Amino acid sequence: MRQTDILVVAMEEGRWGPARLPGALARAGLSIAALCPDRNALAASDHVARRFRLPPTRASRHLFRALGEAIESCRPRLLIPADEQVVALLHAFVRRRLKRGDADAALDTVVRSLGRPEMLDAMLHKSATLDLARRLGVRVPEGVTVSCAADAVRVAERIGYPVYVKTSFSWAGQGVTLCQDAAALATALGQPRNVWSAGKAVLRSWLGRDWYPSAPAVDVQKAIAGRPAMYCALAWQGEMLAGFAGLPTATASPTGPSTCVRLCENPAMAAASARMIEAFGATGFLGFDFMIEDGTEQAYLLECNPRPIQVCHLGPLVHCDLAQRLATEFAAGQLVRERWSARGDIEVMLMPGSLRVDGADAGHRHRDIPWDDPGLLRFAGCNGPADGSVAEVRHVI
Repeated sequence: MRQTDILVVAMEEGRWGPARLPGALARAGLSIAALCPDRNALAASDHVARRFRLPPTRASRHLFRALGEAIESCRPRLLIPADEQVVALLHAFVRRRLKRGDADAALDTVVRSLGRPEMLDAMLHKSATLDLARRLGVRVPEGVTVSCAADAVRVAERIGYPVYVKTSFSWAGQGVTLCQDAAALATALGQPRNVWSAGKAVLRSWLGRDWYPSAPAVDVQKAIAGRPAMYCALAWQGEMLAGFAGLPTATASPTGPSTCVRLCENPAMAAASARMIEAFGATGFLGFDFMIEDGTEQAYLLECNPRPIQVCHLGPLVHCDLAQRLATEFAAGQLVRERWSARGDIEVMLMPGSLRVDGADAGHRHRDIPWDDPGLLRFAGCNGPADGSVAEVRHVI
């Protein structure tokens, strides 16, 4: 059996973007394997040629064994983490192997699929990401990492309310609280670490679950009046190969994931993303979250998502196919310094909301529906009739 091009690793349910990525990769001529739980949407995709089962346990020894066996079996050219928990797991895998002085194919595969080992924290943790961005001269909101409520109040009074309290390791709007005053700030920060929380850390270590960040830093950050934005990028060895912007036009909640996005180009976000990618030495699919300030239209970097974001497969709609750009890189066998950018713009309704709306109600917006992936449609409980309309959605994760 020939070498697999891509191994996608997923843990979390409810991630439609990674489940849509195999279709884009397959259309670019790449072979895809998946390591994920049985009930993950990724496992349902008809574009996944080989499937490996990720056990439901959170014990590192079992997860690392499954990862190593999948890598040994399919020998992927690139490993793609589908969610933040997988990213954290891979980072722990790298650190432990390097600490022990191990050297094998599994470690080599993971390292070349992520970036410089010394930059892993800066890729995943918001506090470290913004600290690096400040040093690089990338525009970020004013903010400080705090250790207690008193420090947080002093920072907020200096930079001015409203402020956000952000947990350094979080995603999908979790761990983010908008605070209008000191009382709200104190509530958001909660109680200080106690003996029980320290005991839980010991227990997690004993159970082999200490790969998961348990006490991430907390930042108090100036709220920027504006609108959220994202930049979706493909990187190779610290070079940004392709990317396009996404401007959410609707979200699931004020700080939650987007449900409708306008895809376009944004030079300022592209430049900031490329600078961060170079510093990371990153490889693979990444997303960067920004806030576009009202009035000035300045782009402020908020965080990095070192995994595919929900629009990664939609590049062809704006003539910037990230999967095809990756296939071009594979075919060349060396770094090709040619950056693809978006041309034009289009508004897209994302899954699963796109499954609940028929063509007439969608209006001018493109509906992201995997008509070429019957397995994924069945997983969503969606029947896709020949006329291209959506029948009934019975189950949407």
